[in-house]
Formats: sequence, C-alpha cells, structure tokens
Amino acid sequence: MAAGLAPQFALALPWLSGRRRLAQRLAEIRPPDAAPLAVAGPARDHAGFTRLLDPLLGLDRGSCVDDGIALLPALLMAGAAGVATAALAGPLLALPLPVVLLGALAAAFAAARLWISQRRRAGLLRIEIQFALALGVIIRCVRAGLPVVEAMRAVAAELPAPTGNEFRRCVDQVQLGMDFDEALEALAGRCPLADYRFFAVSVALQRQTGGNLAETLDNLAETVRRRRALRDRAHALTAEAKATVVVLALLPLGVAALLLFVSPDYIITMVTTTAGRNLLGIALVAQGIGLFLVRLIARRAVP
Repeated sequence: MAAGLAPQFALALPWLSGRRRLAQRLAEIRPPDAAPLAVAGPARDHAGFTRLLDPLLGLDRGSCVDDGIALLPALLMAGAAGVATAALAGPLLALPLPVVLLGALAAAFAAARLWISQRRRAGLLRIEIQFALALGVIIRCVRAGLPVVEAMRAVAAELPAPTGNEFRRCVDQVQLGMDFDEALEALAGRCPLADYRFFAVSVALQRQTGGNLAETLDNLAETVRRRRALRDRAHALTAEAKATVVVLALLPLGVAALLLFVSPDYIITMVTTTAGRNLLGIALVAQGIGLFLVRLIARRAVP
C-alpha cells in the first residue's frame, strides 16, 4: 500500500511546489489596497503576532527594506539585553524589583530598536548600491533599442534581492494590466530611496513628452555615485572620532577590571555600600546618556 502511494506523492510534490510559488508570486503583485488573503493555521497567528510587533518596533512591511528584516533575531537580542540588565542591576545596584523590571524592559526595547536600525541602514546601503547597478543595466538596454519594460525585466533577471524582486514585481504588475506609471509609482513607494522617485518621474515624463531617457538616467546614475562617494569620504573622516568614542566608553570597564585585580577592596566598595551603588548607578546612567547623544549627533552629521 505504502509502496503504491509513494509514486503518487512524488508526482504531487512538484505540483504543490508550483502552486506555492504561484501563490507567492500573486501575493507580491497584488495591489496595496486589495483585501488580504485568508490564511489559516500557524501562519495566520504568526502574521497577527507580526502585525502587533511591527508598529512597536517601527517596522513598515510595505517597504522593501523593512520587509526583509526578521523579528526573531531582534527578539533574541531584546531578551539577552533584558536578562543582562536585570542580572546586573539587581545584585550590583540593589534596586527594587519594579525598577529592575522597568530597566530590563527599557533595555530590551532599546536593543531591539538598535538591531532593527542597523539592519535598516545595511538594507538601505544595499539597495542604493544595487540601484546604481540597475541604472547601468537599464541605460545599456535603452541605448540598445529595448523598451523600458524589457530593460526592467533584465534588471529583475540580473540583480539579486531586494532590487531584482522589486523590479520583477513591477514588470509583473504591468503584464497583468496595471498602468505603467502606476506600477512605477508603486515601485517608488516600496523602495525608501529618493532615487527611485526620480527614476519613476524621469521614465513617466519621457513616455509623455519624449526625450533622451538614456542621458537622463545616466545623469541620475552619476548623481548616485557622487553622493555615495561623498558619504564614504565623510565616514572615513569621522572614523577616528567614532573609534575614540568607543575607547572612551570601554575605558571605565577596563579600569574597573584592573582595579578588581590590583585592589579588590577598593572596587568592591562600589557594590557593597549604599553610596557606592548610588555613584555606580549615576555613572551608568550618565554613560548611557552620553553614548546616546554622541550616536545621535553622529547620525545627524553623517546620515
């Protein structure tokens, strides 16, 4: 009986895989205002859990950058930060339990937001680099006489995710009957870069009024390259200052570890007396505020 059913399951597996790929492709090209598809079972529960956490963590699943950020590493980072804060703040500072729990919750939230912010910055840098490559492919295809849609299809075939997937989604929407300008506008809305908006406007204007699209996109590609080179130069010039901040932040911990071996009685006073615990708590709060302000200033100076 089992041996007779095995070939049937083997034949059904490619069909199920094809249906799964088709469902995923249709979900990608659905318009943003369409009603959500009905999902049953654990996937529905996971989607509901994600919808609850996304606004809290500042995630926008409509963006191609945030859509690729997984929640599990952020939750693990938040849990580790919360446990470490509770384990250190309780014995060292002898704080009340509600204060320890509140501090652990704040540390967990800050760790999750910091991890997501780092992933978002890495994703933005990745799609910026890929967009410059995509513009190069489109420019060569347009100069060779191909229409823009075929050039975008070449980008979808040549570039990896997320840029290749977004261009493929735009081409699929056009093939299914969506207006080309609307598909370009949706593409620009999903990718949080101003360059995508410039690309959509340039292509839409060229289709309405005519003109040399290859030259316009070449100027846009040159602007993207120059802006990225300027940002890399700014990061290189501020690397020494950032390293100094890291050293100054780790210096108190190194000094405390050295004193623990050289003069244990001197440093243990910080955790065994009320005055020492108060000073230690004030120092930790001041250190955290200082690092936050330095990071905020650096982010505003060099985006």
